[in-house]
Order: sequence, then C-alpha cells, then structure tokens
Amino acid sequence: MGTLGLGLSGWMEGGVALADGVVVVALVMVSAVLWRLGGAGRGSLWNRAVSTTVQGSLQETAERLNLALSAAQMGAWDWNLSQQTQFWSPQSKRILGLDPDTSLHRLEQWQDFIHPDDWPATQATVEQAIATQQDFTHQYRVRWPDGTWHWVSLYGRVVNQGGDQRLVGVLQNITDRKQAELSLRTSEARFRAVFEQAAVGMARLSPEGRWIQVNQRLCDLLGRPAESLLGQHFSVVTDAADQSQDAMYYQRLIRGEQRSCQFEKRYLHGEGHAVWTLVTVSVESDESDDIAAFIAIIEDVTERKAAREELLRRAEELATTNLMLARTTALLERRNSELDQFAYVTSHDLKAPLRAISNLADWISEDLAGQIPEENQRQLALLKSRVQRMEALINGLLEYARIGRRERPITEVDVAQLLHSVIDSLAPPSGFRVQVADEMPRLYTHQTALGQVFANLIGNAIKHHHRGQGTITIHCRTQADALEFCVSDDGPGIAPQYHEKIFTIFQTLKARDDFESTGVGLSVVKKIVESEQGRVWLVSALGEGSRFYFTWPLAEG
Repeated sequence: MGTLGLGLSGWMEGGVALADGVVVVALVMVSAVLWRLGGAGRGSLWNRAVSTTVQGSLQETAERLNLALSAAQMGAWDWNLSQQTQFWSPQSKRILGLDPDTSLHRLEQWQDFIHPDDWPATQATVEQAIATQQDFTHQYRVRWPDGTWHWVSLYGRVVNQGGDQRLVGVLQNITDRKQAELSLRTSEARFRAVFEQAAVGMARLSPEGRWIQVNQRLCDLLGRPAESLLGQHFSVVTDAADQSQDAMYYQRLIRGEQRSCQFEKRYLHGEGHAVWTLVTVSVESDESDDIAAFIAIIEDVTERKAAREELLRRAEELATTNLMLARTTALLERRNSELDQFAYVTSHDLKAPLRAISNLADWISEDLAGQIPEENQRQLALLKSRVQRMEALINGLLEYARIGRRERPITEVDVAQLLHSVIDSLAPPSGFRVQVADEMPRLYTHQTALGQVFANLIGNAIKHHHRGQGTITIHCRTQADALEFCVSDDGPGIAPQYHEKIFTIFQTLKARDDFESTGVGLSVVKKIVESEQGRVWLVSALGEGSRFYFTWPLAEG
C-alpha cells in the first residue's frame, strides 16, 4: 500500500465527470502499472526490465489524468481490501471537509463520516461490487467537522494485483448539484400538486398543440376522460366558431410575437354542448430558450358569460327605460307648466267677476246708505261674505294644485326660528298663547313647506276654538329617521268618526253659513306632509282638545 500510495499521491488530484466509467478505467490501468513500477525500490526484476521509454509514457499518461481530475475537482482513493487500509488523496480529504494532512487510513474512520441513514446502502454497494467484480457508482452524505452535511459521489472498480484485492476510484463533491436536484424535485412536486388540485382546468401541450398532460378539473369541465384528450390536437375539442381565433394566437406564440395570451373560447363538451372558457396560455421554454411546451389555464366562465349577457340585456332595457322616463319627465314638466298656467289664468278669470260683484255691493251700500231696508242690508252682507269665501276657495285650490309640483330648495332650518316667524305672521288674538317647547331641532328641508304646515295647523287651532282665548302647544321628538311634531290645543275637540274626514278637501264640520271655512287647510297639510314622505294624524275627542301629529323626514346637509 505504501508504494502505491506514494505513486498515486503525486497525480490523483481533482477529477472529471465520468462518461461510462472511462476515468475509472484509466485510473485503474495507470494505478496498476504504477503499483508495479513502485516495486523498483525493492529491486523488482520485472521493473528493471521495463524500458525507460515505457516509464516515460506512463508518467505522461499519469500527468494527463491528473490534470483532467484536477479540472473536475475530484479526489482519488485506494482501498486495499486484503490489508484493510485506505488511501485518500489530499483533494479527497478536502471533499470530506478535512485538512489534507489528516491521517485517514482505516475503514472505521471513513464510516464515521457517512450519514447513518446512508451507510447501509453504501456498504451494500461496495460488497456487491466486490462480489460481482463490477464497476460501481454511489452517492451518499458525509458530515464535515463543522457539523454540516455534504453530498459526494463515489466511483470505483475492483482490481486484483499481486495477490491483493483493491478498490480504486475517485470522489466528487456533488452538494450543489444535489441541492439543485432536490430543489427541482420539490418544485416539480409542488407544481404537480398545484396542477392536480387546482380549482381550474390546467394542461400542458406540446409545441405542435397536442395535449400531453391534463388535470382532473379540465376533464370534468370538458366531460371527457384524460385518455381521450392526451395526444389529440386542441382543435379537436374546439368549437368551429373559435378555430380561427385559436390559430391566430397559436401562430403568435410559435413565432415568438407573444410569450402569453388570454382569450375566451368555446370547447366542445363530451355531451355535445359548448362550454365557454377563459383560456390563459404561456410558453414553457427549454435551456435553449426554445418552446418546450405550452401551459394552459382553462376556467369555466359559462355562468359568468351568461350573467354578463344578462347584464348587457338589462343595461339596454335600462337605457330604454331611462329614455322613456326622460321623455315622460319632459312631458310632465310641460304638462305641469301648462297646468300652472291654466290654474293662474283660471284663478284670474274667476276672481275678476268676483271682485266686480264685491265692488258693486260696496257701491250699492254706499250710494243707498240709510235707504236700504234691514233685510236687504243682511242680504248684501251675505253676498259679500259669499264672494270672499269664493275667493278664498279659489286661492286654496290654487295652492293645493301647486303642492309637490314646484321646485323648492333644501336649506338648513332652525325650527324654533321658523315657528317664531310663523306665529308672528299669524298675529294671534291677545287671548291666545302659542307655546313652543325648548330645544327645537335644526334640519335640512324645504323651509316654505314646513312653515306652511305649521301655519295651517296653528291657524286652524285659533280659528276653530270655541272660546275667545286658549293655549296652543308645539313640541317635537326624534325618531329613527324622522322628526315627530305635535300641535295641540285646548279647543272643543273632534269626535273620532271625523278624524279622517277633516283631511279631505272641501270637508268642514260646520255649515259654511254658520262658520266661514273653505275646507282646504287640512287637506293642504296632508298633501304637503305626504309629499315629503311623512304622515299626519289626529288624536282627539269632544271636550278634550285636539293633538295634530305629523312626521317629517330627517335629511343631512
């Protein structure tokens, strides 16, 4: 072993990647010759017979092999099975994480470096090589002194020389390659898991456009088993209407104009109907950047497509409806304008003769003062009151017709200030008191409309009071999305059977000849409140006064 070790240590450094065992063969041949030549130191007769030319040739071969091994960063090793000794070149020791000067000659030392999980397979490989006298390769992990694990590849051959049986070969550090392989396998496993478990159809197609891998979701989507797809061209299951589109995108990918594309298409389901899909295709390149395959993600969008078409149909219907509404709105605005004009003209034309009658009655009274009998005076007074009632009725009708048809701005309203202005304009008789609760709210609303409701309710409470004095109280409470106002009085009260009737236009509880009233005021209140999405109601009984409630929506400014 000593002579062979000295011979090998001079040239077995580094290594090359084996190609069908060529390096091992060369290593064994040269090492065998050198082992024999090494006997010269002991006076070998055979060695003395070898010519100088042969020795030079062998030395040249050894140097060439040494350079080749060095280029591949391989180390050499020699295991004398007969003597159970080992030789490891300095490069081999480096591969094992050792200092080149470290003594490493026994099998037990080598075994200590090997991962416990890898030792049984390593031992079995070596024993099989010895038993079969065949070359062998094996990969295992070794632990460096710093505790880290590294992958090495062992290449060797059994050699029988001079009665000794030896294993000779080379050792190579393949940690980086092994980690790359493990990463690749992990990535491939992850890809396979994603591929098979994806919630959408996935497939790989050859550069010629044939299915080479499909997942179960795609098979379910197309209603076809994998066997019927694999090897087939994608056009076989493509709807005829989409063939030209597919061909266009395929040519773009083949020519390198695009690296990916996305489009909608119809596939033919196994049962014969079309399936709308969203297809995303990307190129899978090889090491030469040529197309190795196409990766396709195929999503079922049949329901989405139907929903989109339904939305488009509804959008068209909505556009048509909006156009009709616009025309109707314009027509209503024109009709409202005409109605306003009609109401104004009618009011003017009706009031003109009334004013003439009223003036004529005044003239008669003035011209025949003291000459008109008492009965005729009463009749003239009745005539004038009827004229005034008629004019008030015309004004009430005009106001009632305008409710909800006029644009009114929304402003911030301080209800306390609004009530103060309303009460001031009504100028209640001295015997009446109008009490407003503290902390009235502020809100954004139509000020004129709210003011008119308060004016009508307060005016009615004063007008229909059975005494010449009384108290009217106004308070408010907040609901979820509205305000509830109450206008109460201590008047005669109203029987429950009339609570609805009083809100009907022209309805009065007393004869007009006994009590002058148009019967329009509360109907105006009801219409205004309801046009603001509120409601109005009465709580009252005879002799208990009346409480008029109404709600008014809250609006934020």
